[in-house]
Amino acid sequence: MRIHSLTTLSRPLVGLVSTVLIALAPAGCKKDSGPPSPEYEQAHQRFSKIYAQKLDQAFLDPEMDAIDALLEQVPADSMDAPSAKELQQRIKAGRAKMEAAQEEQQEAIESAHQVDSVPSSPEPEAEPEPTPPPAEPKDAGTPDLGPVAGSPASELTAGYLGCFQAGKPIDIQGKGLRDAWEMSSRARCSQQYPAFVGQVVLVEDGKVLAMLPKSAIVTTYKLQDGGTSTGNPNTEKSPGPTK
Repeated sequence: MRIHSLTTLSRPLVGLVSTVLIALAPAGCKKDSGPPSPEYEQAHQRFSKIYAQKLDQAFLDPEMDAIDALLEQVPADSMDAPSAKELQQRIKAGRAKMEAAQEEQQEAIESAHQVDSVPSSPEPEAEPEPTPPPAEPKDAGTPDLGPVAGSPASELTAGYLGCFQAGKPIDIQGKGLRDAWEMSSRARCSQQYPAFVGQVVLVEDGKVLAMLPKSAIVTTYKLQDGGTSTGNPNTEKSPGPTK
């Protein structure tokens, strides 16, 4: 009787265990993520190709907008979704870095053209014009075009028919004082180097840096009350003392 009773009671337990195993089966077979994304595959290939050609400059290429649009189409449940997000963040960070570098470069170029001269001082008395040193022999048929960017500053003193003379230093905003040379007003110099009429030659580290028109130079005047005034030295004169 006991054996029969135990056998009868165990049948419900067997059914319960089977039910638990069946209930747990779907959880054990559940996939972690969805299928691969063709949008991500295409975006990754296009990104790799353009970056191999242009390196960091690729982040500024309009092609990156199309690649980013493909990454936006990657389904959230795709196995490539985390990689797509990571590539989007890389594109965003790279673009911000390159845009900041571009702005910094543009500011440096603009500051080089916004120059201020040192405060004006009384003009020194005119000195006798020095005898120009003999010009260095040049190859036949090679015209003397005057100083160019990168040429030695020493040639301004010893060469070019003695047509260049040291002027007042120029204070370049953000860079400091730089030596400046101007061409003599002699007719011979104007005929030989017409491109330098009304120009200023800037010198840096013993070499010619650039040529700027005198009209681009802004003169800063110091007033007695501590203020300053600016103006073009070709059109304005220093104001007199304030009362």
